[in-house]
Amino acid sequence: MYTVLMVIHVIISISLILVILAQSSKGGALDGMVGGAASNVLGGQGASKFLKNATQILAVLFMINCILLAFQLKGKKASVGSKAVDKMKKEQVTEQPLEQEVLPVIPVEEPAKEATE
Repeated sequence: MYTVLMVIHVIISISLILVILAQSSKGGALDGMVGGAASNVLGGQGASKFLKNATQILAVLFMINCILLAFQLKGKKASVGSKAVDKMKKEQVTEQPLEQEVLPVIPVEEPAKEATE
C-alpha cells in the first residue's frame, strides 16, 4: 500500500509542478503558449480558471496523500535506519569475548627506609 501511495504522490507532485508552471502571474500563460487556441476553446478567461481549479484540486490531493503516507509510516514498527543500527549493536555484542583475561598482579615491595643519622 505504501508503494502505491508513493507512486500516486510522485504523479500528483509532477502534475502540480506542471500546472503551476503553465500559469502566469498575469493570467495569460496558456493562451500565449497555444497561440490563442485555448481562448477560443475555453473562452477568454477559461484557461486561467481551469488552471486555477486544477491547481487547487491537485494541492488538496497532495495534502491528503501526504497525510495517508504519514499514517502508513506510523504503522510500521521500525524504519530501515533503526534496523541497521540494531543489527550493528547485535554484532558488537557477539564479537566481544564472554570472559576477559585476568592478568596476575605482582606485588611491589616498598624500598626500606634508611636511617640518616
